[in-house]
Amino acid sequence: MRSCSVFLLLVTSLILLATPALAERPAVVLHAGMSAATYHQDDLSCDAREGFAVGLGAQVGLGGGFALMPEVWFLQKGFKDGTIWDLVDIEQRLDTVSIPVLLSYWFPAKRLDPRVFAGFSADFVTKSRIRKEGNEWQDVSAQDESFYWSLILGGGFRAKWFDLDVRYQHGLSQVTNFDYPQFDNVIPQDREQDPAYDRSWIFSVGVWF
Repeated sequence: MRSCSVFLLLVTSLILLATPALAERPAVVLHAGMSAATYHQDDLSCDAREGFAVGLGAQVGLGGGFALMPEVWFLQKGFKDGTIWDLVDIEQRLDTVSIPVLLSYWFPAKRLDPRVFAGFSADFVTKSRIRKEGNEWQDVSAQDESFYWSLILGGGFRAKWFDLDVRYQHGLSQVTNFDYPQFDNVIPQDREQDPAYDRSWIFSVGVWF
């Protein structure tokens, strides 16, 4: 939790430092869309799981086409139709609160306001569930990580009040290593359990206020 507190303090500091240099009043955007998420792990093959994506962000102008964009999102992630260690059929659902801080550049345009952006996010896992071989969903939140870091790259455009946003979220720290009691009698005890990392695409439309 110490790293979480440091990140939130950094977000607050960046916003306060940027305030005197505002090129215009901050604008607020509400996003709604979908995520397509998988995990990266050498022993795991899986398909993308689709889920809801809802976010709220602000544009804090820095001048020269640049802006700071602090945001908060609720994302449904995980994967489906997975096979791990060539032994276990598994799928996973992950509910995440993501707090990105992005630096964006807005290109000059007459009708549309296109942008590109990059930054980092602190991702808080609120619930993690697995389902093995068609059985009931089981809560494994206590065994998985409750926090991880991500890199975000993306772009979009604004047309008056309408917004379109596409981004890729690349997990930098592990979500899980699949060290679940449910697997104790399934896999060899000497098999190494490598960390798994989130890989997600997020597509959304938005409304500016």
